[in-house]
Amino acid sequence: MAVDSSGRSSSRLPVSTYVGYGAGQVGGQILRDTPALILPIYMTTVLGMEAALAGIVIIIAKFWVVLADPVAGILSDRSQSRWGRRRPFILAGGLIAALSFVLLFVGPATDRQFTLFAYMTVIYLVLNTGYSLYSVPYLTMASEMSDDPDERTKLLSFRNACLAIGLVVGGALAPKIVAWVAGGGGTPRDGYEVMGLVLGAVIAASALWVFLGTARAPARAATEGTLPLREQLRVAWQNKPFVVLITANIVQYISAGIGYAGGFFFFAYAFGLGLGAFDVIPVWIIVISVASIASMPVLVWASARFGKMAVYKWCLILYAITIQGYFLADKDSLWLVWLIAAGIGLFNGGFILMSFSVLTDTVNYDRLRSGISREGTLSAVYSAVDKIGNALGSTLFLFFLSLIGFVESRDGSIVEQTPGVLRGISLAYIVAPALLHAGSIFILNRYRLDPRQLKAAAQPAS
Repeated sequence: MAVDSSGRSSSRLPVSTYVGYGAGQVGGQILRDTPALILPIYMTTVLGMEAALAGIVIIIAKFWVVLADPVAGILSDRSQSRWGRRRPFILAGGLIAALSFVLLFVGPATDRQFTLFAYMTVIYLVLNTGYSLYSVPYLTMASEMSDDPDERTKLLSFRNACLAIGLVVGGALAPKIVAWVAGGGGTPRDGYEVMGLVLGAVIAASALWVFLGTARAPARAATEGTLPLREQLRVAWQNKPFVVLITANIVQYISAGIGYAGGFFFFAYAFGLGLGAFDVIPVWIIVISVASIASMPVLVWASARFGKMAVYKWCLILYAITIQGYFLADKDSLWLVWLIAAGIGLFNGGFILMSFSVLTDTVNYDRLRSGISREGTLSAVYSAVDKIGNALGSTLFLFFLSLIGFVESRDGSIVEQTPGVLRGISLAYIVAPALLHAGSIFILNRYRLDPRQLKAAAQPAS
């Protein structure tokens, strides 16, 4: 692929670069989704932690990324090596996170709440540090590989396809491993330990793959020394389209955090599946992932035809409507659960793809406006919003469980709950995310960045 004198890409990216970049999202999605989905149920039904205390573990580790993500962005912005600015951090961060992931599911066998709290908090802090070093440079690379907004959308469609693969591995395979080991003579604790080892290996392999697979990808050298963190955050605040985007995103990610934390609780308790949730959730996630992968070409076409923001908003609305179908489903009508899952895959995949694609527009808008490459800092702020929003959603859900009287266990069993607890789980899992997703559209209505003008500004003067 040709590169002009400024280091900007001037033609289509090769398929090998698409695949090499996309592969990194497999590990990234496991790190993002598996703890969000598995940790709440693991801490409350295997370790025996109080639900509210488990929520504090999550929120402490995730608030740490408010510092860790911007620092990772600054370090990768300033870095100069023969492997590029971003790739060494992706590899190192991925390996740190992989090891921490394994240790996360080897919790101490004790009923002392403080010991459990201290262990889980420290390991989860280290994991999120590695995840910051991995995810921020990885996300930034998408803004550097091409100046063409449509080309970046295609690149991110490969990322979204691998996102779905990571969701299958981290969301569907993870609980199945736990169920297989426990059903084969082991305990639930044994199942979680084996799951941690397997997925930790996948995370490490994913980091190595993206490091090697993007070796020949276009990249930009730093245009000048980066600004101090406070100044870079001030610059991010001056990028109004970026501020509107991340403000809407934090609302959406709080909603997503509720969904991730509540999934097992909803299907196991409110839906009445008990331990059968470990069989249903993997299929549910596979249906979501297949629908998401299949929808990528249609979503790319729709964004080019109708505009990214229009597709973004419609996906949010249709997602909020789709999940209300859970009120009509029960354990004897799983076909409706699969139908809802297909809708979630389409609309959830749509607004995620559009969100990241719009992000690359705002990042390039900053570079074209200022003449300075600050991709790492802006991507770090975006990444931190993602993690903080999800953590807030998970923590709110777990605190809500404690408030309504949820009863924990230590042997992996699904303890009988009161009717009030079951109703509360349903309302928190179905209604709250719908209101938050739909409500974020009022924020997105303030987004003002014409992609046609952005594309024209990126063209070299004739």
